[in-house]
Amino acid sequence: MGVLKVKAESENYQDYKILRDSVGGSKNIDSINRCSTRIRIVLLDISKLNVEALDNTVLFKKYVIKENTLQLLISKDIEKITIEFLKVLKISYDSVPNDFDISITRKDKIFKRLTDGISIIMKPIIPLLITLAIVSTLANIFTGIKFGAQTLAELNKPLEVIGNIFLMLQDALNLAFSVLIPWSIFRLMKGSEAIGISLGVVLCFFQLAGITQIIDTNSTTFHWPLAFIKNGEGWAQEQGYPWRISLEAQILPLVGISFIAVYLERLFTKKSIPVFKEMVAIPGITIVTFFLSILVIAPIGVMITFGINYGVLWATTNSIAKYIFNPLFGLTLPWMVVTGFIQIFVVVNMQQFTMYKGTTIMPMFTQLNIAVAASVLAVSIINRKNKDVQSVSIPAYSLAFISGSTEPALFGIGLRFLYPVLAASIGAATGIIITTFAGIGCTLGNASLLIFLSITQNSSVLENLNIKTIAGGPYLWMAIAIIATFIVTFAMTFIFSRIKYFKNINDNVLERDFGGKLNEIK
Repeated sequence: MGVLKVKAESENYQDYKILRDSVGGSKNIDSINRCSTRIRIVLLDISKLNVEALDNTVLFKKYVIKENTLQLLISKDIEKITIEFLKVLKISYDSVPNDFDISITRKDKIFKRLTDGISIIMKPIIPLLITLAIVSTLANIFTGIKFGAQTLAELNKPLEVIGNIFLMLQDALNLAFSVLIPWSIFRLMKGSEAIGISLGVVLCFFQLAGITQIIDTNSTTFHWPLAFIKNGEGWAQEQGYPWRISLEAQILPLVGISFIAVYLERLFTKKSIPVFKEMVAIPGITIVTFFLSILVIAPIGVMITFGINYGVLWATTNSIAKYIFNPLFGLTLPWMVVTGFIQIFVVVNMQQFTMYKGTTIMPMFTQLNIAVAASVLAVSIINRKNKDVQSVSIPAYSLAFISGSTEPALFGIGLRFLYPVLAASIGAATGIIITTFAGIGCTLGNASLLIFLSITQNSSVLENLNIKTIAGGPYLWMAIAIIATFIVTFAMTFIFSRIKYFKNINDNVLERDFGGKLNEIK
């Protein structure tokens, strides 16, 4: 994790400092996790805990001690308090992939570190992704949804112009997403953010060929339509070397070349030589990285991107494969969110949308979010007498239903009780089978109850995605899928809660995380 120099800027800085010292310092903290009402600090050695020191704080007078965990009851601004406490521990919030479950001294495995790394890179770009989702939804309302026999854009010229403006803005934001990836990596690695932005622009420059120009979306073959090196000898003369490839929408190659550029910057600026950085290092980084990208990374990267996009599209739409891959994908989706592996499919979803102007993954993300929300709603009803459970679960499932954000529900409730996650897996797979059978395609948007605004009926997009919608239309079948997901998940959560094994887990979690003897310093 990154290290942050801390200044006593927060009005509660002394409280955070006392809390850090009372738990035995940052080296005695294994992990920190939170829900909407409690911050739980898991300690390596509970004997080092000095709760009497909390008497001198304002924020941390209510607490519960369970096993090796100090649980702090927070009445408001819990996210802000968590972030500010991390600063006192000299942990940069930018280096934290998920503030609901933060490893401090615990060493994660390589795969977990990889998925966490993707989360950290995407984190500062999230506002742009939200904007892109909203713009894509608005563009779809004008150009992808049929009101009767026509879309709004087909009704009259002014509406067509408005639809085209949204489509143009959508394409521009797609480009901005690719440009900001190098910037995010330079920012994370404490490099020059200006070089990161410049690198993003030159690697996605409009004179370079985008992936949609190079790859025929209606064919499985790979071809190079541009005239590349014409005057070379041998192979280069006969075949043409593909050196004019843009890295727009090629997320993994962009990440790779950006890290290379960061380390080049560190190498070039290792020694402090007057004027060297401005006159040699910065131009050198851009030139070397650009040549390395267009001559090596981009040609390889475009084949990787094509392979991933086509592989996922085939698995999700092939007449046989889709009934195997999609339900299995649904069963594992909640666990992907918990492990962070979901970030890889978020990237694939973006690449698929950029290439095909639609996505087969969004309908499945929607079933996941509805299933998680339904499972937490069921847990809330099962444990309706526990006020702490209610205070955590109600905002969590409401957020999942409306916005599609499932982290508070999964980390605050689902993962603790376990059986809601199992129920959500079954429910999501049920809904996904229906959307797969019906043939539903979406643009980017909100994977929640608002998904109806992102369902597309654009024939060219559906053709690109190899999707054919059955009789009844996509809106009816999406509604049926959501209802089925909700009912199955809700019912399975109740059924699991009656099994002795899960009933014991339920009681233990209530005692450990949502109960216990409350200690309050007056």
